[in-house]
Amino acid sequence: MALYRFEFLSGVLGEMTNVSLAVPMRETGREMVREGRKFKVIYLLHGGSGDSISFLKDTGIERYSEQGNFAVVMPEVRNSYYCDMVKGLPFFTYLSEELPQVIEKLFPISEKREDHFLMGNSMGAQGTIKWALRRPDFFEAAAGMSGMGSLDDLGFFDRFEDDSYRTNPFRASFGSIEEYYESENDIKFLARRLVKSGERIPRLFSCCGTEDFTYEGCAAFVKYAEKIGLPIQFEEGPGEHTYDFWDRWMKYIISWFGLGEVL
Repeated sequence: MALYRFEFLSGVLGEMTNVSLAVPMRETGREMVREGRKFKVIYLLHGGSGDSISFLKDTGIERYSEQGNFAVVMPEVRNSYYCDMVKGLPFFTYLSEELPQVIEKLFPISEKREDHFLMGNSMGAQGTIKWALRRPDFFEAAAGMSGMGSLDDLGFFDRFEDDSYRTNPFRASFGSIEEYYESENDIKFLARRLVKSGERIPRLFSCCGTEDFTYEGCAAFVKYAEKIGLPIQFEEGPGEHTYDFWDRWMKYIISWFGLGEVL
């Protein structure tokens, strides 16, 4: 197993940014490139207040990457909710346009849609469903843990009450509640648009702990998705908003992606 944590100057963000990668050593990068073979990859999105090493510290993703023989890319986007922020930096553009180009240029990572998978927890689940709905051509499948849903269903609108863009990440990311609706950050709007477009929809998965504060919001979005014809598999089980829950379900999701059984 090779672990990389590197910085590069993002042209989109206009500053240095961190990325972590887990790349199996079962087959060396040099041999794979020479033979024209590249790794399947999971883009793994951290939650609020996290960073590019959160999953490496708190889950077994390094081990799972080696066992499944797939790469994992872990970007860092601060508390941006994976938005092109109203008051801040264009993190979604960085994530969806610049980052994959950089990763595929520097590492033996497949460029094929069918080899691209996406997963995130909490705020990262927001980023996951947003990226999957806005770029369905890029992913085979996407899975959100404890947070895949719209802000209204998740009960987050009360967090807009602090109207300071400096101290409130919701305000800085989304602007106002009015600016959220029907925007490129409105998950229900994105879901309706994708269904209406007739484009191929990636396989979607959502899970949440029954004691998690986001549980009702996650379940509500699945019901909404079913109503408009957006297929999402939803699973629940005992657990709260913790890495213990996410680590357990991550193993299930890796299998659901079709990347093998991991322990």
